[in-house]
Order: sequence, then C-alpha cells, then structure tokens
Amino acid sequence: MKQKQESHPCTLESNRNTASCKIHVVYIITKLELGGAQKICLTLFDGLTPTGIATYLISGDQGFLVEQVRTKKNVFLIPNLKRELSLKSLSHEVRAFWQLIQKLRELKKKHPLIIIHTHSTKAGILGRWAAFFSGIPRRVHTIHGYAFHEHQSTLTWLLLYLPELFTSFITTHFICVSTADIKTGIKLFPRFAHKHSMIRAAVDWQQFFTPAVQTSFPTTPMPHFIFGTVACFKPQKNLFDLLQAFAWVHKKNPHTYLEIIGDGIQRPALEAWIKQHNLSTVIILHGWQDKVAPLMRCWNTFVLSSLWEGLPCAVIEARLLKLPVISYATGGIPDVIKHEQNGLLCKKGDWSQLAQHMLTMSQDQVLYKKLHNQSDMLDDFQDAYMVHAHDTLYKKLCTSKKMY
Repeated sequence: MKQKQESHPCTLESNRNTASCKIHVVYIITKLELGGAQKICLTLFDGLTPTGIATYLISGDQGFLVEQVRTKKNVFLIPNLKRELSLKSLSHEVRAFWQLIQKLRELKKKHPLIIIHTHSTKAGILGRWAAFFSGIPRRVHTIHGYAFHEHQSTLTWLLLYLPELFTSFITTHFICVSTADIKTGIKLFPRFAHKHSMIRAAVDWQQFFTPAVQTSFPTTPMPHFIFGTVACFKPQKNLFDLLQAFAWVHKKNPHTYLEIIGDGIQRPALEAWIKQHNLSTVIILHGWQDKVAPLMRCWNTFVLSSLWEGLPCAVIEARLLKLPVISYATGGIPDVIKHEQNGLLCKKGDWSQLAQHMLTMSQDQVLYKKLHNQSDMLDDFQDAYMVHAHDTLYKKLCTSKKMY
C-alpha cells in the first residue's frame, strides 16, 4: 500500500488537491471509420474508466462510428478535423489546428495531470503539436504503420517522413503494434529506442473467439469456397490486386467466391472493374458492417493485399475464427501469420503469387486443414490486456520526471 502512495501521480503536483490530480487522457483521431486504429481508440476510451483514469475523445465528425459516440460524455467532434490533407482548404486545416489548441488548453486548466494520446498519421502530427503549444508535456502516439513507405517516390516519401521526424522530438512516448514498426522507428527517429513500447492492437474476443462454420474442407459435390477480406476502399489496401488474383482463381475454380466488407473512395472504380470483368455474381461488396463476425464465419479463407500496414486487427479476428490467412508479407503481418503454419505469405505486389496461394488453398484439403487447425498464441491481443498495458504506461509516465 505504501508503494502505491509513493507512486501516486499527485506527488508531481503537490500544490494540487487529490481530485484535480486524477489522470486524464485525451485521445485524438481524425476520422471514426470502421478501422483498427479507431477500434483501439474507442476500446481505450471506454475501457479505462474502471481503472480510475478519465478519458476524452476528440475527432472529426465523419465516419461510420460517429453515431456511436456522438452523445457520449467527454466526446468533442471538430468538423474541420479531416483525415485528408488539402492545400486547397488550408484555412480549414489552420482552423482545425487552432480549435485543437483551444480545446486542449481548456482541458489542461481543468485537469493539470493530462496526457494527449494520438492515433493515425495526421491526427498524430496535429495533436502532438497542439499539445506542445498548449503546454501539455505528456504526448503519446500510437503507430499503426507509417504513412511513408517504399512504394512512394523519393519526394513523396520525404514530404511524409520529415513532419514525422520533427514531431518525434516532441513526443514523450511511442506505442507500436508490430515489430516492423519498432525496427523502422529505431532506424529513422532519434531516441526512439528509449521511448517506445510494444502494445498489441486488441480485438473483441467475445465476438470472434469461436470456431468458423467451415471447420473442415468443403466436400459437397459443388463446394462453394469463399475468400473474404475486411478493408477500407483506399490505395493502401490495394484491392485491385486482390480482384485480379481472384479473377484468375475463379477461372481455374468456378466454385470460388469473394466477399469484401468495407467501403471508401475507390468504391465506384472497384464496382466498375467487377462489372467489366463479369464478376458481379461471385464478388459481393457488403459495405461497412457493425458486426463482421457473422459474415466472416461463413468464409473459408481470409485474404489481404495491403501494400503498407501496421498490424491489421482483421488478421487477428480471422485467426480467432480459425480462418487460414493469405496475405502479402506487409508490416507486422508476419508477426502473427507464419508461412505454411497458419497461412500463406507472399511478396508485396506479387498478385500472381497471391492468386496461386488462393487457388492452392481452395484445392488442397490437407493444407487447408493444417492451417485451419493451427494453434495461435494471441493472448496479447485481448482487449483487457491492451487496456491494462495502457493503464500501466500512463501511470508510469505521470510518475516519471523525465520528459523527452
């Protein structure tokens, strides 16, 4: 009991009363779409309350999940805070940044012991600098993959890397969801090695930790073998590679189907491609779904064609459902998917190899059962574990006198 009193956050704020020294964490994200970063942010926003930490959420007013939080206490939606960076609407960007600063200053006056925790690239840069100009010393950022990657031109890479580099100097602590992000951070950002933690991105175990419907290889005379994925319709997810791969597979095995859960700016182009290749009857675009597990339970294999990632929650969800995973070896995916153990991996951008893996999976009963039945070590991805790890980190940051 004595040790707990010695490490209480109020020891750093001796001139404050106990109530004012309660830890408050402000989460900042640009768009509440149905993505991994957003799910993590909302899980922490709701899950930390029982630990005695108060939470706030600041976000733009767009996204599938906005209606779930609009009426909640301590939620602030800023219309000018958008994920897309637009030089044409520079005034909106400046206004959003100023609104962030004002809101953070207001919260700091009420709650001296405050932590800013940002998610996603743009929110991470705006949020950490807004916290800096608001005089908030504890600035945490979770890396869900980096915006800069090897598929960009040198100029584009630099334009995305340099803001991250400059912002790293005012960042108190980085949280990584994959070993790949840790390696990149250590290589490219000064002092990253001394101020980072690995905390896995959690998923809803109650929704996903059940066997898939297809517990064995389909054996009916005309089996339907369903490939599925969960992804935003944006360049990062590289869905046209998946469509090309599936089109080739379907010619070889006409009893294959593809289902995609998600939506986004590329939907018209994806729909046009599907129609042009006469695949409308075998490819289903489900749009965004609040509950994806019931659909995923009807799939045979999960497929991902992303060119850059952190570690997608959908991959963990697929393995909790015992679905074999076929994917490009992108970002932190190899942390979880081991080639020919619980899935099949291939080189990024090699859609022909992706297609060959898909065809093999739909035809090789022995391989399918082996990958399906593989036991995975996924305890670190439980939401309770993630919440506890963040709670421990926040309290450590608030008792440490060392600020980077």
